[in-house]
Amino acid sequence: MTRSCSLLVLLCGTVVGCTTSLTHQKLETGAQPDSPGFSYYLPRQRFIVTATYELRNCPNPRGSEEEKSAPLEVTQSATVTEAPIADHREYYSVPLDTLSSGWKTTTLTATFYENQTLHTFGATADDRTGAVIKGVLAAAVSVAKIQTGTFTAAAEKPICHDTIYDALKTVQDGDKALLSDKLDEKGRASKVAVVTAARSILKITESYVFDPSLDNLEQRNDPQRSRLVAWFANPSTIAAAGKDNAAWYARTLRTGIQLVGAPTKVDPPAKSLDGQGVIYREPMPVQVKICAGKCSEPEAETIALYDSQVTQFGRYVVLPLQNGAFEKNNLSLSFAANGRLESVTYGSESKLEKMAASASETATTIEGYKEKRAAAEQAESMAKAGAPLQNLKVEIEMLKAKADKIEAERRLTELGGQ
Repeated sequence: MTRSCSLLVLLCGTVVGCTTSLTHQKLETGAQPDSPGFSYYLPRQRFIVTATYELRNCPNPRGSEEEKSAPLEVTQSATVTEAPIADHREYYSVPLDTLSSGWKTTTLTATFYENQTLHTFGATADDRTGAVIKGVLAAAVSVAKIQTGTFTAAAEKPICHDTIYDALKTVQDGDKALLSDKLDEKGRASKVAVVTAARSILKITESYVFDPSLDNLEQRNDPQRSRLVAWFANPSTIAAAGKDNAAWYARTLRTGIQLVGAPTKVDPPAKSLDGQGVIYREPMPVQVKICAGKCSEPEAETIALYDSQVTQFGRYVVLPLQNGAFEKNNLSLSFAANGRLESVTYGSESKLEKMAASASETATTIEGYKEKRAAAEQAESMAKAGAPLQNLKVEIEMLKAKADKIEAERRLTELGGQ
C-alpha cells in the first residue's frame, strides 16, 4: 500500500503539466495556419428556386368565336431546393498536434463534404476510438399554381404565334381524346407522347439562385424576355385587357422569393471561447416564401411556403475538449450538410479511478519482478550449496565402479587358472 501511494505521488508530480486542449484558428481564405492542420468551412444555406411558366390558353382574334373569347391563361409553379455551400467568410483550421503530448495517445479524425464543409469530426485523447458522424442533405419541393385574369383581345393582331395556337389545340384535342374509352393502349401511349411534346412548347423553365444574407432577404426574378418572344407575336396587345388584368398577367410571369423570420443581427462568438474547441453555427429556422410577383407587395399571390434552416443566421457554438493528466475522454459530433448538429457524444472516465489503476498496475508489475528475481536467486543459491554433496556422490559412484572392475578381473584370473 505504501509503495502504491509513493508511486502515485511520483506519477502526479511527473505529469502535472500535461493537460492539453482542442483548439482552432480562424483563417482568411488562402491564408496559412500557424500550425499544420486540417481546414474546414462553415456552410451557408443557398436555395435554388425553379419556376415553370406554362401558357394554357391564348385568345385568337382570327379564330372561332370560342377562340376569340378565350382568356389569356398563364400558370406558374415553383420548386424549392436546398443547396448548402461553403461560407468563405467562415474558414477554420484545427492543428494536427492538438491534444498531443509525450504522455498521450491521441487520435484526431475528420471528413468533409465536397465543398470542404465539415462532415465528420472526432477527437479522442488517450483512446483508440474515433467519432463516426453521419450527415444527410435534405431537399424538399413545394408546388402551387396561380392563374391570371381573363380578357378578350381588342385588336385584330394575334397575341401568340401560330405554332403556339397549334400547340394549344393539340393539347386541348389530346386531353379530350385521352378521356375516351375507345383508345387502345398503343393509341393512348401515342396520344400522350404528342400532348407532352406540344406542352413542352408551351413551357418556360427558369432557375433562380437565392443566397440570403442580412442585406438580401428578398429578391424578384423575371424570365428572360427573349424566351417570352417564343410565345407572343404581339405582346403589346396584352395591354388591351385593361390595367388590372395586365398587372395580374405581369405578376404571374414574375417570381418573388422572400426569407421570413430572419434576425436583424447576428452576434459574434464569445471572446472567452476564442480559439477553443470545435466551432460551428446553429442553423436558424426560417420560411422561404415563393410568390407570383414581389412577395412584399400586397397584390402578390403566394405560390409556396417552405420551412428550412439557414446556417448563416444562426448563433455560434463552441464545443471544447480538454484532456488532463490521467483523463480519458472523447468528443464525437454529427453534422448535416446544412451545418445542423445531428448528435453529440461526450465520454470521460473517472480521473481518480484512472490514477489509482495506473499506480496499481505499475506497483503490481514491480512486485512481480521482485518475486521472480528472488525465486531465481534462491534457486541459484541452492544449486551452489548442493554442489559439494553432488561432487561427493560422484566420487562414491566412481569408487564403486573401480571396485566392480577389480572384482571382475579377479574372477577372470581364477577362471584362467583352472
